[in-house]
Amino acid sequence: MRTRPYVNLLLLPVLIAVVAVAACSGQRANAGNSIPTNTLPIEPASPTQTADEDPSSAIERYAKVLGKNPADTNAREALKRLIDNPNPVSNEHSQRIREILRQYARAEAISLISKDEPGDRLNVSGTVRDSAGKPVAGAVLSVFHTDTNGHYTRVRVMNEPNARLFGFLKTDSAGHFEFNTIRPGGYPGAPGREGEEWRIPQHIHIQVTAAGYQFRNFQMVFEDDSRMTPYWHEWARKGNHPVMHVNRDKDGVQHVVCDITLQ
Repeated sequence: MRTRPYVNLLLLPVLIAVVAVAACSGQRANAGNSIPTNTLPIEPASPTQTADEDPSSAIERYAKVLGKNPADTNAREALKRLIDNPNPVSNEHSQRIREILRQYARAEAISLISKDEPGDRLNVSGTVRDSAGKPVAGAVLSVFHTDTNGHYTRVRVMNEPNARLFGFLKTDSAGHFEFNTIRPGGYPGAPGREGEEWRIPQHIHIQVTAAGYQFRNFQMVFEDDSRMTPYWHEWARKGNHPVMHVNRDKDGVQHVVCDITLQ
């Protein structure tokens, strides 16, 4: 989402959004609607970056590690730390890291956060299927969102392309996916932007790519979010963005199930 009224929130072409439907528990997507464009994704130690090492060299070294062993957890975490730290790498390096992590996305549950990330813990799972209900294996999901304060990065609040809480994962042979994260914060206010249309709800960006299917991009919002007023429910309905029902387990972890249908 971007901080502007919902009629201008959607950047993707209408055609893309119409041909693919996301149906998530809590609210079923309406495939018949004309959709506005969308403005609005410890294993043995790997080599570590030295204090004086150039980021480009470190990034490419980790890429080689993953090329030899895509399951190397330490290399993945090292790449993410280059983005998620008080002095993050440049935009160019950030995009290269994302390219690498996407290339080596795996069909396994992932975490978008470190263990000390502030916020209420959230588990998201679901199944990607085609229009006939057949599971889609190997679909790649790009997921990203704000932190609990509604900030995408520590330096620039609205820097979506370089969001520090992000991840890439694939669906397994049954079309299943799962990731752990926190409940994102709604966008913070700004002078002159006090109206309801500027109280952007909590949301998670999910983009889905699968060979032979239309690209799918949507923003998952939450039924129990106080910002989900009738205004934003209408935005969700028109934009085909699922409104998720949230369940909490005995440990206080929140769970949502999001099943996605591709055309």
